[in-house]
Amino acid sequence: MSVIDIGSNTIKHLVAASGMRILEHGSEDVRIGTGMGKEGPVRLLPEAMRAAADCVSDLWESAEAFSPTKRAIVATSAVRDAVNRDEFIAMVKADTGAEIRVLSGEEEAQYVGAGVARDPNISAYKPFYLMDLGGGSLELLEYSGGIVRQKVSLPLGAVRLKEKLVRDASAALSPGEMAEIGDYIALTVAASGFSFHNPGALIGTGGGLTHARFMIAAQEGVKKSDSSPTVKIHDMRRLMRKLAALTLAERLAIKNLPPTRADIMPVALVVITTVMELAMASSIVHSFYNLRYGLAAELLGEK
Repeated sequence: MSVIDIGSNTIKHLVAASGMRILEHGSEDVRIGTGMGKEGPVRLLPEAMRAAADCVSDLWESAEAFSPTKRAIVATSAVRDAVNRDEFIAMVKADTGAEIRVLSGEEEAQYVGAGVARDPNISAYKPFYLMDLGGGSLELLEYSGGIVRQKVSLPLGAVRLKEKLVRDASAALSPGEMAEIGDYIALTVAASGFSFHNPGALIGTGGGLTHARFMIAAQEGVKKSDSSPTVKIHDMRRLMRKLAALTLAERLAIKNLPPTRADIMPVALVVITTVMELAMASSIVHSFYNLRYGLAAELLGEK
């Protein structure tokens, strides 16, 4: 079984066998969502589409070594919102012979929740809220009693917000910009009707949280492999303020911050911190399980 997930900022892949035995997985920073936060209809740029299609083709070919009996290519926010998405879909089909399945926001949230629910490390956290932060969208879910009580997909991804609300991505992020982004997030969540009204842990997925976890660990002299999945809100706020005060050039020197994410990381941290505050969560538990794991479970018949 092989899954390729085309996100707005990254393209993730997973090859698994029955019992969710992972054979290969990874993530490539290919920002197909470039420009999605600007005014007007979302239009995928030709160079971004070509880079993404080439990445998908390479991953499709590499999965052949495992002879998968079931395969899927899915796309989320950037492709879903783009007025020229058919052009990209045709490009990928020409390269691989496969059709891209464009997920609705509701389907995206559902698969993210199904993936995280398979993480053995969160079995102690029930009920729980889930946030999945991508480049184009933010998914929020509430799990209680073994079912999804609430789910919503919002246009609050780090790439989208950076392009929409940050005036100069090469400069430090001012306190005023941070407050503006935080207010925009809070208002958008409130308008969606999603509420953090019941007690429950907050679980998080997505590259922004992954790298935040690793950066905080590095500051404490802890290796990635030994880092705690639980991140305290005061550590998240401290990291947010530290990175926001740096220029893009200065951020490039931060340990465990990939250069391809240096421009959006302060915004990602504002999103994560704001959601933690809305959830009144003193900490967030990071999970590596995400959409591709939920889709893989479906393909394997292991819902």
